Amino acid sequence: MPEETRNGRTLKEWLNDVDAILMKRIGLGHSDLADFASWDTWDSGAEPSEGAEACLSGDDTYSAALEEGII
Repeated sequence: MPEETRNGRTLKEWLNDVDAILMKRIGLGHSDLADFASWDTWDSGAEPSEGAEACLSGDDTYSAALEEGII
């Protein structure tokens, strides 16, 4: 049975892309931050950049910096 894809990516591929964006921005991956609804975000068809934004905005440490445009 083939894995489900959204926008041509499996969840694992999408998370790898999200992590690549997060690593460039803050040096951490999604698993280092507060939980975010990764499956729901991927399932909605969000691009990895949108997933990275959702991950950052859901983390108390980084949400203010994101809002201020620091990261």
